[in-house]
Amino acid sequence: MIKRFKNEKILARNLALKILKQLKKRGRLILGCPGGRSLKKTYYYLGQLSYELNISLDQLTIIMMDEYVEKIRGQYTLVNPYSHFSCVRFSRQVIKRLLNYKKNHITSLKIKNILFPDIENPDVYDSMIKKLGGIDIFLLASGSSDGHVAFNNVYSKLSQKTHITKLSIKTRKDNMKTFPNFEKLNEVPKYGLTVGLKTIFSLTKEAILVLTGEEKKEAFRKIKELNKFDVNWPASIIFKCRKYNIYTNLIDNYQK
Repeated sequence: MIKRFKNEKILARNLALKILKQLKKRGRLILGCPGGRSLKKTYYYLGQLSYELNISLDQLTIIMMDEYVEKIRGQYTLVNPYSHFSCVRFSRQVIKRLLNYKKNHITSLKIKNILFPDIENPDVYDSMIKKLGGIDIFLLASGSSDGHVAFNNVYSKLSQKTHITKLSIKTRKDNMKTFPNFEKLNEVPKYGLTVGLKTIFSLTKEAILVLTGEEKKEAFRKIKELNKFDVNWPASIIFKCRKYNIYTNLIDNYQK
């Protein structure tokens, strides 16, 4: 189902309220999160509204989607977590900081509850998520030029769990916009540790794909056109999820 909102602010506020209502109702929540720009306003409102509504984030667990990887002398290694483009850095300095707006030690999101896959045993991440009971809500974003979701690109397979993958040129170019401190393409890592397409559709109770802003018009058009999963546009994995919504502030009748 496509849910349209007047603007990105209203969308983010509504999405944050939906998440917080589920957290309050369940008493705990497993939330899948991307790094980058697409959900930043939602993270902001999660912090603001949880404070205003007096909802503790102590029982919120964040499942992060991915992290950049370097290949050095044939060995894969995670990038420095203090790098400007590190998803670990983003989770701590952006997501955790925004969510913990005016929180105390009791009501805050705990660093131990922000989870990432292990580069030594990537697919253990899927087993851990399953033991947690699955992801209650997975927030998804789409690459603007190639439809990548997390670091899954056109070469990804539907059967893949969490794994290490080589990033496509289009994905790396998109990431230069996400992390503007990149000055040239060769500064963008060529590999990533990522949840797989199977991780997303098989372990998620509800998925929400967020498409906002002029840059995502092509991604929105593609999703509308497909209306089913197509490996050539990985973000269409949304259609394989057992329950899903597409949140957007875009309209159909635009000119490319």
